[in-house]
Amino acid sequence: MTLTSDNPNVDYYRTTFMIFRHIIFKLPLVILVIAAHVACTGPLEGTPESTPEPTATATPQPIVTSHLILDNAYNNLSTLRSASFSIEHVEGGIEVFPGVIITRTHGSVRMPDEYQLTIEAEASGTYLEIRVVNVSGHTYMTNLFTGEWQEVSTEAVPVQLANLGTKLGDLTKVLRDHQWEDTEIVGSENFYVISGLIKSDDLVPVFSASQLGSTLDIKLWVSEKNYLLKQIEISGPVLNTDTDAAVHIISLSDINEPAEIPNPIP
Repeated sequence: MTLTSDNPNVDYYRTTFMIFRHIIFKLPLVILVIAAHVACTGPLEGTPESTPEPTATATPQPIVTSHLILDNAYNNLSTLRSASFSIEHVEGGIEVFPGVIITRTHGSVRMPDEYQLTIEAEASGTYLEIRVVNVSGHTYMTNLFTGEWQEVSTEAVPVQLANLGTKLGDLTKVLRDHQWEDTEIVGSENFYVISGLIKSDDLVPVFSASQLGSTLDIKLWVSEKNYLLKQIEISGPVLNTDTDAAVHIISLSDINEPAEIPNPIP
């Protein structure tokens, strides 16, 4: 015997319950079907896709060689505007007068052809000092004995400093058998050390009294940070008065810093 109810509300609630239970039982299956569809075909239309993060590409670095170092040093020297400098003759020196030997020269240059320098010399154990200024197309030198300024020809200056950047840059182009020898730390800066050979003839633009026909050892210190040439060391007889043990060192500092070249005779 089947129980029935004469109350219509009971039938209504029973029917509603049966529909609700049917939906609840079917809902997990519907969700599973939708998930499978998304996995196979991608997100539903209109759903924004997540954009993958771009992968950074490393910039290839040039291989460091002596050719690369010298080329960069040359480029910097060819655009040199100003610098402080020193030229030391560790062994040997420039004989400006009989018995008067220059041991050190230092000063500042402003391209293309203005400079001031102090020449330190010795004569029979006595210290001597000569000052030179080249400005506004005129060259002045102090008298060795009186200390007074007098105008002289540019050729009278034992070290040729006009266009110094270009002259030193040219040296980087005539090195033979050069190689990147080492990296040295000087102060807080790293330097590439380049060694090679150079002909004494190629030094005439800097040292007018250079002897000819010799092959000399040369080293260059070039900044690892910016490829600025900071020092040149030349070993061997550069000058006519040099012995085989002679060593000449050219140093640069205050590169492209403002350089004041005062006129000694207003």
